[in-house]
Amino acid sequence: MATSEERPDTAALDTRLQPLFDIVGDVAIAAERSAAQVADSDSFHTAFDGRVLQRGIKGLKAARLLIGEGYWEHAAAVTRQLFELLVNMEHLASFPDRGTAISKYNAFGLLQYFLSEVRRMDYEKERGRPEGTRWEASVRDTLDKHYDDFKLPPKADGTTRWRSSWSGKTTRDLAESSPDSMRIRQYVLLFTTWSEQAHAAPGVFAADLFVQYEEEVIAEAFAEIKEELNVSLDLIAGVAKREAQTLYMAIIHFMQLWQQLPKVSAPKREVDLWLRNAGAFMAQRVSGPSLPI
Repeated sequence: MATSEERPDTAALDTRLQPLFDIVGDVAIAAERSAAQVADSDSFHTAFDGRVLQRGIKGLKAARLLIGEGYWEHAAAVTRQLFELLVNMEHLASFPDRGTAISKYNAFGLLQYFLSEVRRMDYEKERGRPEGTRWEASVRDTLDKHYDDFKLPPKADGTTRWRSSWSGKTTRDLAESSPDSMRIRQYVLLFTTWSEQAHAAPGVFAADLFVQYEEEVIAEAFAEIKEELNVSLDLIAGVAKREAQTLYMAIIHFMQLWQQLPKVSAPKREVDLWLRNAGAFMAQRVSGPSLPI
C-alpha cells in the first residue's frame, strides 16, 4: 500500500472523498511499478501493454486531480477516455491472435497520426504558411500507398475515405459486444446521461441548480436524524456525489483495463481489495441508487 508520503498532497481536497483519493494513490503507484518493469522490454507486445497501462494511469490521475479541484464535469470526459480504452482492449482480446490485433490497432494509430498531419498542413496553408514541403510529400505518398485495410470506397470526387476506427465498430458497438453485461449501461451513463458535461451543453448549467438543491435538502433532513439517533452521519450528495461517482467509475474502469493487459498483469489480491473498499465506500456514504458497475 502507498504511504501518505508517497501520495500527492490532499489537504485542499474534500475530506469526505479521502478514501477514494487514497485508493487512487495506491492503485497508481502499483500500476506505475508494473509499467516500469516492462519499460525497456524488447517484446513488442509487452511494450504495447505497458504503453496502454501508462495511458490509463495518466487518465486515472487526471480524473483525481480534476475532481480534487472541484471539476467533476471535466473529469467525466477523462473517465470516458478510460472507458474507450477499456472496451477497445476487451475487443482486442476477443481476437484468436491477440498479436495480429495489436498490429492492426497500432497501424490504425499511425494512420491517424498521418491524417492529423495532413489536416495540420492544410490549416497551415490556409494561414499562408509554406507548402509543398518534403515532409508533406512523404506523408501524402505514405497515405496513397499504404493502409489499404482502412480505406473505404472513395467519394464521388475521388477523394479517399477512411474508416473511423481500427475495429470498424463504434464505441457503442464495442460496449454492446463486451463480455461484461454492464458495459452498455456504463456507456449510456457516460455518453448520454453525462454527455452534457463533456460538451459543455446548456444542460450543465441547469443541472448545477438541481444538484445544489439536492445537497441542501439532504443536509437538512439528516441534521434532524443525527440528533434523534445520536449518530454521526455525513451522507455525500449534490456536487460531491457526482464527484464520488465519477472518480469511482474512473477507478473501476482503470482496474478493469489493467486486467485486460496480460503482459503487465494486475495483482489480483490487491485489486480485489481496492474494488471491495471502493464499493463499500460508495454503498455506505453516497446517497441514491448505485452506479452500473
